[in-house]
Amino acid sequence: MTPLSKTRLAIIAVVMAAVAWGITRLGLAAGRSPLAVPWTVVVVAGAGAALALAFGWSVRQYRAGHNPGLSAMRATRTAVFAQACAYTGSIIAGAFGGYALALALEWSHAPRREVAISALVAVAGGLVLAVAGLVAEHWCKHDGGDREDSAPA
Repeated sequence: MTPLSKTRLAIIAVVMAAVAWGITRLGLAAGRSPLAVPWTVVVVAGAGAALALAFGWSVRQYRAGHNPGLSAMRATRTAVFAQACAYTGSIIAGAFGGYALALALEWSHAPRREVAISALVAVAGGLVLAVAGLVAEHWCKHDGGDREDSAPA
């Protein structure tokens, strides 16, 4: 499994921000009203972050010798879940960041300002999810030894 790359996560976020910004600007130019971001986005992102950190902590404890009953399959699933959280958080942060930027151009309009603020809160939730995924994946990394993908060709 390839470890997470912060550069790749940043590129995903920037691309999503550009796409969301463009779509939002097109919608606003066509006279569409922006929709507020539901608060459940932040709740679900926070729950995912908490789960990733809890699962990652149990793998970290196993690697430290404090949790001998943990199976290798559960550790692998935890690493995959952590990566999925990091990618999803990056997508959420980028998409809602682009949405907020597009709406921030009309900051003086109170209803659009409120929608932009709700999008910025969702960006924070996405960032929390991405960081939790990065931390949990770091806790799951193997420190060395024999690796299947590092064998000489």
